[in-house]
Amino acid sequence: MARFHVVDFDEPGVVAKGKGSRNVILRLTRTLAKMGVPSSILSCSDLLDQGAVRDPKSFVLLHYNELFVVQNEKVDWLRGRERELADLGHHILHSVEQGRIVGHKIRQNQVLTEAGVPMPKLIQLNEEFETVFSNAVSDAHVPVQLIGPEEEINPARYNTEYIDCRHEYAGELWHVCIRAQAVGGKVLFAWVRAGTAPSVHTRDTPVDADLIRYFHDKLITPNQDQIADIAAAVKRGLGVGLFAHDILPCARTGKLYLCETNFKFYDGNHRFHMAPIREQHPVPSLFDGRKVGRRLAAALISELSLC
Repeated sequence: MARFHVVDFDEPGVVAKGKGSRNVILRLTRTLAKMGVPSSILSCSDLLDQGAVRDPKSFVLLHYNELFVVQNEKVDWLRGRERELADLGHHILHSVEQGRIVGHKIRQNQVLTEAGVPMPKLIQLNEEFETVFSNAVSDAHVPVQLIGPEEEINPARYNTEYIDCRHEYAGELWHVCIRAQAVGGKVLFAWVRAGTAPSVHTRDTPVDADLIRYFHDKLITPNQDQIADIAAAVKRGLGVGLFAHDILPCARTGKLYLCETNFKFYDGNHRFHMAPIREQHPVPSLFDGRKVGRRLAAALISELSLC
């Protein structure tokens, strides 16, 4: 019988902040159990104490924030725990190597581009460019820069060609990003975020049902195949995981590019931010914890052949 475990850590620096609330993870494991896959949330030491497993389909998802692991130099510590779990017969999701790729934007771009994911081109020092989008290599929610051709880039930063994602609504230009939640190659939800600056976050997005629906109909509905192709290509590059893909809809060509991906169970921030317009939101299932749990569970069962 297949089994699924979510492993939490209490080691300083190996935390799961921003990856999804415990309520959603509880819903996921309970739903998996109802669907015939025994599941649990437990500490690494508790799972190690259970000893070797006989089931060839025992999966363990390591629950951690990939950026914090890189920043706090916990890669070797986490790799040791992963090795112990694998030696007991568990298959690992969100492995250390996955985390090292996802948590380092340059490495992520290189690996996923090779896997066929459309991503903005990396710009190297002394290379010609029109405009560069410059970001921190291993951090989130930090200032970004747009660099013109007369300026010099900082090679210590993550520098890519700038994809112009400015789309018009009601006479104003908005920078628009698509966020897609996926399990492996299966897209569960996709929604838009919009702001007045090139780096778009949930908190920047107006709580405006008409704007949200307009950009959803313009950029998500006709591009579902492109979004699905991106998720499938990320799976080729990284394997099965629970991801939030940030996707750039180019205003000039209509092509979608993956800006970056990260580990994510659920985007609770968007749910809370958009709660005032939940009845008018184009993705109402985002606000239903039961539906979220069912979709997560069904996708994991399919992607990992648990049943």
